[in-house]
Amino acid sequence: MHVDVTDTGKGIPPSQHKTVFQPGFTTKKRGWGLGLSLTKRIIEQYHGGRIFVKKSAQGKGTTFRISLKG
Repeated sequence: MHVDVTDTGKGIPPSQHKTVFQPGFTTKKRGWGLGLSLTKRIIEQYHGGRIFVKKSAQGKGTTFRISLKG
């Protein structure tokens, strides 16, 4: 099963597609940068799934794909 989540934010450059899941990564002036790293941990460790950047276009937004078994 796949779930795609799309936002209309500023997008993520291809060089940062894997970096966005590291704890502390943020492009904002405020915040801890824990949201995506926590999401990845929950999906992978508790549900045996996977999350990744499916597509992103600067100025248009990003689509994340969550893949779960069964």
